[in-house]
Amino acid sequence: MRSAKRRRCRSAMRILINDKAVDELTPKVAKSLMLSKVQTKRWFIILGGIAIVLMAAISIAGLSYEPRDAPVLIVGMLVIIGALLLFMVLLLRHRVRTWTARLKHRGEGLPPAGTAILLDDKALSVGADIFAWPALAIDQVELSQSSVQSGDASTVVHIIERLSVKAGPKSVTLDRAMLENGLLLVDNAWRKLGAATP
Repeated sequence: MRSAKRRRCRSAMRILINDKAVDELTPKVAKSLMLSKVQTKRWFIILGGIAIVLMAAISIAGLSYEPRDAPVLIVGMLVIIGALLLFMVLLLRHRVRTWTARLKHRGEGLPPAGTAILLDDKALSVGADIFAWPALAIDQVELSQSSVQSGDASTVVHIIERLSVKAGPKSVTLDRAMLENGLLLVDNAWRKLGAATP
């Protein structure tokens, strides 16, 4: 009985991928969900640091092999490092601008600032309201789509950005970017409502 109710809830939910409505959450999309995300800026710093260390190691190896070419090699490596840093800064700024533009509607429907939001095995609590999981249904899920490179292959992944749930006339919106511990709230609410496997 409960699984039939869950199926009805899933079919009624609205799904947006990159702000575009889609008819259903296909098994392929459900399998590609990434229910955790590392901050973009941290990845940029890590990858940039690795690239600089590798270039420095190559420069040192080149200098020890052919000391007469040191000035050319040093200037070349400085130009490459500068170009890499400029590329990473411009790419990060582009991502921040894109993110800021997408934030315009992200504050809509959220609980008031300072509202305590908790979830456990039995219920989702928003301020004084407590919603048992069986009483909740997903109203809308917003996903972002991107690709992750792995060698020569590219894998499409989806990240749940925003989840709107309802219990009768009341609704609650959870947003991974706009709420404290939003990542955990959104991902765990998705898991609890059993929507990860259509």
